[in-house]
Amino acid sequence: MTGVHSSAKPATLPIASGKRAARLAWHLLTLRPWMLVLSIALLGAAAGAALLVPTGLGRLVDAVTGVDHSLLDVALLLVAGIAGSAALGALGSMALAAVLETALARLREDFVAAALSLPPVLVDEIADGELVSRATDDVDTVGEVTTGAVPAVVSAGLAVVATGIGLAVLNPLFLLAMLTVVPVHAFALWRYLRKAPRLYAAERVAVAARSREMVSAIQALPTVHAFGWGKAITERIRTRSWNVLRWSLRTRIVQSRFGFRMNMAEAVGLASVLLVGAWLAFSGSATIGEVTTAALLFQALFGPFIALLMLVDDLQSAGASLARVAGVIQLAPAPAGLSAPASAAGAAIAAAVAGEPATPDVELRGVVAAYPGRPAVLWIDELRIPAGQRVAIVGSSGAGKSTLARVLMGLLDVREGRVDVAGLDPALMEENERARRVVMVSQDVHVFSGTLRHNLLMARENASDAELREALESVAGPRWRHTFADGLETLIGEGNAELTATDAHRLALARALVTRAPIVILDEATADADTTDARALEAAARRALAGRTVVTVAHHLTQASSAERVLVMEHGRIVEDGTHVELLDSEGPYRELWAAWSSHRSRAPLEQRAEPSSTTDTERHRP
Repeated sequence: MTGVHSSAKPATLPIASGKRAARLAWHLLTLRPWMLVLSIALLGAAAGAALLVPTGLGRLVDAVTGVDHSLLDVALLLVAGIAGSAALGALGSMALAAVLETALARLREDFVAAALSLPPVLVDEIADGELVSRATDDVDTVGEVTTGAVPAVVSAGLAVVATGIGLAVLNPLFLLAMLTVVPVHAFALWRYLRKAPRLYAAERVAVAARSREMVSAIQALPTVHAFGWGKAITERIRTRSWNVLRWSLRTRIVQSRFGFRMNMAEAVGLASVLLVGAWLAFSGSATIGEVTTAALLFQALFGPFIALLMLVDDLQSAGASLARVAGVIQLAPAPAGLSAPASAAGAAIAAAVAGEPATPDVELRGVVAAYPGRPAVLWIDELRIPAGQRVAIVGSSGAGKSTLARVLMGLLDVREGRVDVAGLDPALMEENERARRVVMVSQDVHVFSGTLRHNLLMARENASDAELREALESVAGPRWRHTFADGLETLIGEGNAELTATDAHRLALARALVTRAPIVILDEATADADTTDARALEAAARRALAGRTVVTVAHHLTQASSAERVLVMEHGRIVEDGTHVELLDSEGPYRELWAAWSSHRSRAPLEQRAEPSSTTDTERHRP
């Protein structure tokens, strides 16, 4: 970016507190409250039906040992237990799946909505890959646990409760024997929870750091190859990957110790139940079949109980990921009462919609702007750009050109002063309204996967095919029909026909035309194109945007020489303002920039210095 920046560490997105993440989880789970209640009732009934199986086996033992139990009754009990638990469990699982899938879909929707609503200035400051990691790794982790671990936790929890009730019905002493495992489980869980949350959080951070490193390397791949940094970058990614592995191994060690303590609890609990059962049987307080039933219930209990505790592992990982996802969602702007300036903006917008004309002028007075948490970087005492004027902003890197462009777009709030773009402060406009008045074409052009029509309708949904074709004709001439063989139905973007950088920028210019916005900001829109293509794009932009107010952050000084007005910036201030010829005649920074640029061009190959055949009157006055 060419705006003024102070050196600082990349910003990081917040991580929500445990309470906020829990509130979000509860809100999502209760989106379908009656379905949630139904699923728990069905799964509880399934857990109760499952108790009939060990009860039937216990009665079978009694029948074999001489206690009067009908074998037919035993058989019916077993069939009812197996069939009932299977049917009720299936219905409960389907109901719970509907609840969880709804919650997961809403979580993804809320995350995407929050991510899209993040202020562009914040997105620029976020470390590379941070948002991508939360949108992929963290959301996927929450999704896997939601569809896998949560149903298992609910089923296991209900099974534990039902088994406890069953043991108490047989004999309260059996329930007391079962409770002997609680201290062992409590100790194991305490030791586990002391370390697991920290380890999982560190693992997620390590994964995010690796993602950032990889995304950064991929984005800078041409530069990496050009400077021979391949080995160094590979080593950095390897270091990040080993860091992920180290944290993963630490979590696995904690898991293994947790599993060992769970096995010890099973041995203690089963021994307690058998000892109590033996005492009750010898004292005549229980039959052999009832002792068998108690042992089978405890044995059946231990599977869900261990699963419940072991799933704490997945829940801890999902909790860490959910906190990271919730950290983004909490940044989404909440509806609030309009302030006085916002109310005024709303009234002006309503008037514009009602048909009252707004003059597409641009005016700034006493503006002081800064990036969040940083000192001021832009100072504009007074600037007025009349409707229809073509203005170029030039200056060295870091002069504040892109910062000024962001202020004009409403993407950076000002600390002081007034910004008036087409009759309104752009920072107070709704996105759709702002797009009707002012649009920006930057050097970062995105081609969406889909048809050419779909890519253009992103600018204005109700644009007709004739308007889309006219926009393409304006920026590319008849050649667009050859570039896009299937016309507006041509598939482009990822997985389809790939566009050249020049064609992608033409597409971006066409989008700007489709919006009908009277003010267009070109922020180094041709910086990624080579010299010949850049000049062709500049000529196309001049033709297509004729009659509109155009503010160009100039990457090539040819853009300044063809503009009606040139603003020269240094250290966040406008230091010169005039036409190309006027500024060349004065002893100032623009003349120095032009001299340095002309000297560079004189050393370039002749074919790279060829001017476009169509020149404006201003271009004919170049030295």
